[in-house]
Amino acid sequence: MKSSQCWLGFLPVSGFGIDHALVLQKVPVVKEEDEPEEEDEEEMGHAETYAEYMPIKLKIGLRHPDAVVETSSLSSVTPPDVWYKTSISEETIDNGWLSALQLEAITYAAQQHETFLPNGDRAGFLIGDGAGVGKGRTIAGIIYENYLLSRKRALWFSVSNDLKYDAERDLRDIGAKNILVHSLNKFKYGKISSKHNGSVKKGVIFATYSSLIGESQSGGKYKTRLKQLLHWCGDDFDGVIVFDECHKAKNLCPVGSSKPTKTGLAVLELQNKLPKARVVYASATGASEPRNMAYMNRLGIWGEGTPFREFSDFIQAVERRGVGAMEIVAMDMKLRGMYIARQLSFTGVTFKIEEVLLSQSYVKMYNKAVKLWVIARERFQQAADLIDAEQRMKKSMWGQFWSAHQRFFKYLCIASKVKRVVQLAREEIKNGKCVVIGLQSTGEARTLEALEEGGGELNDFVSTAKGVLQSLIEKHFPAPDRKKLYSLLGIDLTAPSNNSSPRDSPCKENKIKKRKGKYFYKIS
Repeated sequence: MKSSQCWLGFLPVSGFGIDHALVLQKVPVVKEEDEPEEEDEEEMGHAETYAEYMPIKLKIGLRHPDAVVETSSLSSVTPPDVWYKTSISEETIDNGWLSALQLEAITYAAQQHETFLPNGDRAGFLIGDGAGVGKGRTIAGIIYENYLLSRKRALWFSVSNDLKYDAERDLRDIGAKNILVHSLNKFKYGKISSKHNGSVKKGVIFATYSSLIGESQSGGKYKTRLKQLLHWCGDDFDGVIVFDECHKAKNLCPVGSSKPTKTGLAVLELQNKLPKARVVYASATGASEPRNMAYMNRLGIWGEGTPFREFSDFIQAVERRGVGAMEIVAMDMKLRGMYIARQLSFTGVTFKIEEVLLSQSYVKMYNKAVKLWVIARERFQQAADLIDAEQRMKKSMWGQFWSAHQRFFKYLCIASKVKRVVQLAREEIKNGKCVVIGLQSTGEARTLEALEEGGGELNDFVSTAKGVLQSLIEKHFPAPDRKKLYSLLGIDLTAPSNNSSPRDSPCKENKIKKRKGKYFYKIS
């Protein structure tokens, strides 16, 4: 007989009945001498990372169009029994506008919203579904469910204003086309009302996280968007607040001496001011980094009535114990019906790496770009020395310089692949396949900027890489304040000077534009 040692550990997580500190204990493991090592290895087998997923407590809705899985750790626990009955129409369910998976998430979210935390706040729900499971339709379904129950006002936060059209599509696709979606940035800092319908009394206010922290520069009834939204919701608001892609509110409790982000603070304040609101967090990466969960105070993992008095206590307990600790937290959340996380199965998926050969013209252009950035670095350094820039200014300048440098060459690398990607896409379409292309950047922002400058027309090809370098020079090149300098020299900035001649300078200033209080020079 031989004995070896293994370690058993316990983590303090509410819901498991283990509310004490970590306990490590050596336990003797007995093994027969006669048993061959090879057989042990064979018996261990292969541990599956993911398990096939099907709703086990809810039997309504059609099967999801594709196979879905969840992590083996989450599949080892079962969610609570379902006692909530949805109000969503049979037409929506029978036609498959919402799949069984999406209906399960909607039901558990609505069920969780019927409970309150020990501090009096309404409990929230976290959707951790990956791409392809349909977070958008699930969120639309939650809003629709509450709309049918006379909770006709909802807030939907996401990362881009363009996603408003996706929100409208999702609501329309599930049969809720009567629920209107209004963009917050279309309203002035006053009473939320539209030109056609007057005061907006119901529907969804769609906003980005950046607009949530917006402040009025020209006055208005409300100085901040947050106050404007709070007034629209009212004190007893019990409707839905959706924080889509909620990881954007991270860094509420940053590491070191850095300050919490404005976005994180605004998200937290909105929840604190509306304690009865039905909060939904949605992010595929929401629970992967424990420090970034600080704004999820409606999950009831820390605070009054839990083993962790403050969020900092929760962080210390989890971070000391690594990834395994977060898995236990996720399992506990699923067990209590506040978390759901599924993703598409990659069973049968194959991949190959395609090598893209570079043309001589591209190599030549790339080498020229490298030389250009070498010269730019020298000029930035010379200019900073010339004006005797402070250390803080230099730090900011070089931070912006190298950030732009990386973006510039990223765009060049993307550009080198476009021609080959188009060829591959055409070949696969001929073979009757559907092609999905993932882009690191679309260059949309630069194109819209060029359209604005050109009066709605594009006169030339829009180069995102060129835009990065141009923006860096216009905004961050170390130079004295031009406005003050020109004021001292008595030069009028409102109109271009007619006295200058192309012979006087190697550069010809042919246009001066004012935008947002700054002057930009178009040099030709």
